[in-house]
Amino acid sequence: MFESSVIVQWLNRPVRYIIKLWKDSLTCRLIVRFSSWFMNVWNNSFIVNWCRKDGALVGMWEHSAVLRFTDWLFNLVPELLGRLYTRLKQWFQASLLYKLLSFLAGHVPELTAMFVLASFMIPFSHWNNRYSTLAAVVLFGLFLIRTMGDRSARFAVKAMDLFLFLFLLSILLAQVFSTHPSLSLRFIAFYGTDFLLMLILISTIRTKEQLSTVLEIIMIGVAISGLYGLYQGIVGVPVIQAQVDVDLNEGMPGRVYSVFGNSNIFAQVIVMFIPFFPAIALSARGWQKKALFGLAALPSLVALLMTYSRSGYVGLAVAVVVFIFLVRKSLIPLFAVLGILAVPFLPDTVLRRISTITNLEDTSIKYRFEIWETIWPAVRDFWHTGIGLGSDAVKRVAENYEIVTKSTPLHAHNLYLQIILETGIVGLLSFLGWMVRTIKKSLRIIFGEDADPYLQNVLKAGVSGLMGLLVIALVEYVWYYPRAMMLFWVFMGLIITAFRLAARKDGERLQEDA
Repeated sequence: MFESSVIVQWLNRPVRYIIKLWKDSLTCRLIVRFSSWFMNVWNNSFIVNWCRKDGALVGMWEHSAVLRFTDWLFNLVPELLGRLYTRLKQWFQASLLYKLLSFLAGHVPELTAMFVLASFMIPFSHWNNRYSTLAAVVLFGLFLIRTMGDRSARFAVKAMDLFLFLFLLSILLAQVFSTHPSLSLRFIAFYGTDFLLMLILISTIRTKEQLSTVLEIIMIGVAISGLYGLYQGIVGVPVIQAQVDVDLNEGMPGRVYSVFGNSNIFAQVIVMFIPFFPAIALSARGWQKKALFGLAALPSLVALLMTYSRSGYVGLAVAVVVFIFLVRKSLIPLFAVLGILAVPFLPDTVLRRISTITNLEDTSIKYRFEIWETIWPAVRDFWHTGIGLGSDAVKRVAENYEIVTKSTPLHAHNLYLQIILETGIVGLLSFLGWMVRTIKKSLRIIFGEDADPYLQNVLKAGVSGLMGLLVIALVEYVWYYPRAMMLFWVFMGLIITAFRLAARKDGERLQEDA
């Protein structure tokens, strides 16, 4: 009916004429030739060829005795529990307590996602870092119970990349050889908790449907956190002068922080997870779900603007550009134009905040340079071994050097400086190797011909959020708040899980090789 209407018939001829003129134009032919040349160069470039192949070191790791021993060690307890269950099977099957625990053990992925959702909802004043440790212990216990009745359930140690293994080893050695072991002790607990949560996710999500459920539960938490941040922006929050130069940002309202207690941390978390909203929408079959998750991203985007986090703005821009490039490269010019057209509609306070990004007279920017100037001598002295885990040890060591800042800095205000200061050069190189390998493996699946479209979309979002966060990490210590650090490891767990699922055809159930 619409196609046969008078309006459509009236517009049909001039529109076709314009399209023909465009296709026959010199500009169109030049663009097509340039695009063809660029894609040919890109497909045969060093970067693409590098992504397609694994190095010899990675191949050696995957067949190494170290990996086999680590896998055996992690799965020793599940193996023993499985044998115990086999011997006492009748007693276990008659136990009501075991039946209840077994039921819960069958839903560990969903329970893990519910805990992550809760971490997006509990206000900073009510949050306790012990919640993460308690959740990890409970989920770990439930997974062990699951391994009793399901012998195919194992810790997915073989999914651990070589560089991740080296990074974890450097963390352990940083605790052992810490200059202040007692100060580093609680930080090794943070790392252990976060790694355990990540390992549980990787080991228990065995189908594409489970990953979809877990991801959507987590994104509900992100949406709620964004809504609360939007609410704070509407009702207003106090201006904290320590977080903003009031002279250069006159009239700027208080910076929202949602449940995280810090505007920059809130912005970092949003940048990391927000690409999953369009990824889910792209994969959804019905328009209702597409619209729901598309609209669910809006409160978080607006709340991100209200954080007035300049690093968050830059990180978001990077994440958006990467996501568009991975989804459809041809749309980048269109979105660039739309972005430029949207600038006049941004609030004046946001525009003034953006304009100060390169202003070295801004107090917070100047403070960062003062921190780096204070921290650098310690990095120069301890780059080979590190000083030990945690901001407490960093503060104690920094006191032995000239303090350029008004007081001793609590951290390096840069993730990479913090890692090399805590764990030494091996820790930094292994972390960077882990990040590069993650991006490389993701791109290989994203541009693969046989990969599942849903997993491709998840990894497009994962790479985008990771790239945005890694850019923010140049000027922020993104792990300073343990809850934000925990969310990073959960985020990485989702990406690694997508790797494992993509290694199977049609998202079939995963089972670790014995």
